[in-house]
Amino acid sequence: MAVNDKKYYVMRYSSVGEGCPESLIGFFNCETFEWDPFELDPKRLGIKHQYCLKLSSLDMRIDELDFDFYQLGGEYVSRKFLSVCDDLGVSYKAIPLDLSWRGKVRKGEFFIFLPGESIAALDKERSVYELSRDLESGRVLESSLYPGSAPIDNIDLFVVSAEVEGDLFRCQETLELFCSERFISYAGGLKGLSFLEVDENYKYDPWSELNEL
Repeated sequence: MAVNDKKYYVMRYSSVGEGCPESLIGFFNCETFEWDPFELDPKRLGIKHQYCLKLSSLDMRIDELDFDFYQLGGEYVSRKFLSVCDDLGVSYKAIPLDLSWRGKVRKGEFFIFLPGESIAALDKERSVYELSRDLESGRVLESSLYPGSAPIDNIDLFVVSAEVEGDLFRCQETLELFCSERFISYAGGLKGLSFLEVDENYKYDPWSELNEL
């Protein structure tokens, strides 16, 4: 039996497909960025710096890179990805990102993607989850990212709130990108995307994932 009336999916990177690298690891041309990792209102940002990622390894020639979505720590996207967002009215901030490898540079083709919305998507009455607590006192902790809310240690059953709207946003409870079925229908030609449905089989347990590393 379906637990969610509206289907939502976790958006993740997949290296399956021509032009999608196994990884984009390297060094940025800066020590700090002009935004926070989970920026709440990225559209207010006035970006002054030009960002470049100098790759330290790449499993293809740089001119063969042809992904539309990449994710490792942050999200990097193509103009095609942004075009889909524009078609759906998705709020975001796109920061130009140059990619450099062995003396060659790809300019004006890729962007650091900051979603414009962060939504508390969890139906707290119907979901099964565990709040983060202080180990000594047992007191429920307060989120440093979203004032007035509590961070969550794990979710065994994620029921999406009926109040949730939008086609692409950051889920406050898991910090992952969530997208709608409508977004997926528009994104059929994009490379580098995979989708995990938030249904009765979906679990959120970051501590378990860390223990497996």
